[in-house]
Amino acid sequence: MSSDIELALHYDGASSGSFYADDINDAHEHLPPANDPADSQFGARTRKIWHDYLSQFGVNSAILTVTAGNAQRHAFLIGFDHVRGMKNETENLLALVDAVLARSGEQPVHHFQFSRTDLAPSAAQASDLSGQFDWGISIRMKHGCDVIRALFFRREDEGRFTERDAMSLQLVAPILAESATRIAQLARQSRRSAMLEAMFDRVSMSMALLSADGQPLFMNSAASALLAERRWLIRGADGSIVPANSSQAKGMREAIRRAATAHFPVEEVFRLDCRDGDWRLAYVVSAKSRAGGDVARCAMVIVMGPGKVDAPSSLLEALGLLPSEQRFLGYFLKSSSLGNAAEGCGLSEETARTYLKRVRAKLGVHRQMELAGLISGLVLPLRQGDAPSIGDRRDV
Repeated sequence: MSSDIELALHYDGASSGSFYADDINDAHEHLPPANDPADSQFGARTRKIWHDYLSQFGVNSAILTVTAGNAQRHAFLIGFDHVRGMKNETENLLALVDAVLARSGEQPVHHFQFSRTDLAPSAAQASDLSGQFDWGISIRMKHGCDVIRALFFRREDEGRFTERDAMSLQLVAPILAESATRIAQLARQSRRSAMLEAMFDRVSMSMALLSADGQPLFMNSAASALLAERRWLIRGADGSIVPANSSQAKGMREAIRRAATAHFPVEEVFRLDCRDGDWRLAYVVSAKSRAGGDVARCAMVIVMGPGKVDAPSSLLEALGLLPSEQRFLGYFLKSSSLGNAAEGCGLSEETARTYLKRVRAKLGVHRQMELAGLISGLVLPLRQGDAPSIGDRRDV
């Protein structure tokens, strides 16, 4: 069932394109690395638990690869913390592993010994395997729809792996594979959550996901800033999100509860009044996971900000306006006065009137109110600073 082979391994032709420089990699999802400290601590604890467990079999380090039924491959490194976060070193290490696995073939168990004299110096420097270990064992097996391939390493003074060691590691490998797959899933979820947070933080509309009792589950940056202003929304004594105007609190609380618990879509609109007379519109709508189920239901509260007429230059370029026309339109929309726009642009009032006619003709509108409404409706609801506005242009 097993065979002894002595490996003289080189990096020439070895490929590790399926792996990233992290413990776990999804070969088909190009997601940025997760930076959540909690995820890092969880991964470190898991690696330590497995390292301590495998030490009873005389295993100093291990590398496990799991190829799922959908051809995605993950790698789990135990005892190689010195290459964590080092992309090139990890890829070189995994290239060497691929070479070992290629030599191992399709047999379930292979014993091997690193040939230090034949090992390429560049490979030895990159992987450190030849300097740390002498004996190894390769295990290959099917577990459900997954293909598990694992390498376990031992130092020279601990001797080669026995047949009993091989049998024990064959029993352990599926459990280790399930642990590695679970960490891969958690890492993907963490990266996706980070990307979603970054996406929602770019939106200028205040967006919050609330539980049935109004407790915040998620808030984008705009919602956090709105809450900090304490003009339209505040935190109640119990931590829930409520309108700053106490007379509006009950109705919105009830709407949030309905949206988070009803078995049919809920959409309600509230006017949030501020003491200074300013107001905002708040939409309360149902939200649920694609997977369905009552557990994943919540209420989404969207607070609309004032309409934006300060359009980015890229938008008006796409509409066919020249730079000089863009700058004039910026002054005109801000001042609502042809004379002020002419003065701001350094134009005569007659020339400014000509500009206004050209802009209206290009955009297909005939009244100032229509012009402002058109621009406001076309501007993406992004936070300020994401794109240069037409008022920033200096070329008339």
